[in-house]
Order: sequence, then structure tokens, then C-alpha cells
Amino acid sequence: MSNRHYPRTVFWLVWGAALLPLFAASLAFFSGWRPAQQITEGELYQPGVTLQDLQLPGESVIAEGSWQLILLVDSDCEDQCSDWQTLLPNLQASLGKDRDRLLWQRIDDDQHGSGLLLADPRGFMVTRYDLSLSPKTVVKDLKRLLRISKVG
Repeated sequence: MSNRHYPRTVFWLVWGAALLPLFAASLAFFSGWRPAQQITEGELYQPGVTLQDLQLPGESVIAEGSWQLILLVDSDCEDQCSDWQTLLPNLQASLGKDRDRLLWQRIDDDQHGSGLLLADPRGFMVTRYDLSLSPKTVVKDLKRLLRISKVG
């Protein structure tokens, strides 16, 4: 390679190194490719589902401005729900500096079954956790989410 073509080659290599990942990401996005594995342990809601869409009993459900963790208790859930109800204050405290960003509440509802629901500060549903999950996995998800999120 001669010195005369060296700057031109460097120029195109720099542009290629910058544009190749952008082209690959655009191709993956527009082709509909998604990673096979998800990071969260809970079941993600479809975008656009709100707390009001679920029609949960009680008016205290809608508390916009804070992340909400809702413990749904049905008539079949006894020991597991009472265990989670005693764990929720500790779970909230384990979030450290982000504990004030999360509110939790218990709602008795036979229509939706038992579980933990997570709603964002704008009232959109994010995740539903099964009560059979360990609290450590829920805390891990919440810490990751609150670290990344700038709302609430």
C-alpha cells in the first residue's frame, strides 16, 4: 500500500466501522428479530395495558407518580399470600435508596388470580410475577428496573 492511498483507506475503514453496526442493528430491528431469552423473571404485559384496563377492585389502585407493586390475593391463596404480605415491606426496604420510588398494596380479587403486578408511574402495566418465585428474583428485577428508569 502506498502512502498516497493510505489516508483514503483509513477514511473508509473508519466509516465502515461506524456504519456496519448501525446497518446490522437496523436490519435486526426491521426484520423483527428479538433475542430468545428475556432478562426479567416475570411475565411482561403487552405495551399499552393500564391499571384501569385490569379493572381491579378499589380506588386506591391508581397512585400515579410512583412505581406500584400490587399483591393480588384470591380466595384460594392463603399461606403463600400471607408470606408475601409479610415479605413486601422487607422487599421494599431492600431496594435501598430507591425504596421511596415503590409503593405496594394488597388487593383482594378473585377475578385475576393471585400474583404480584408491577405498574410504572404513569399507570401502565409492566410485569406480572407468580407468587412461586423467590423474593430475591423479584428484588433483582426491581433493582435493575429502578436503576435504568428515570421516571417515578
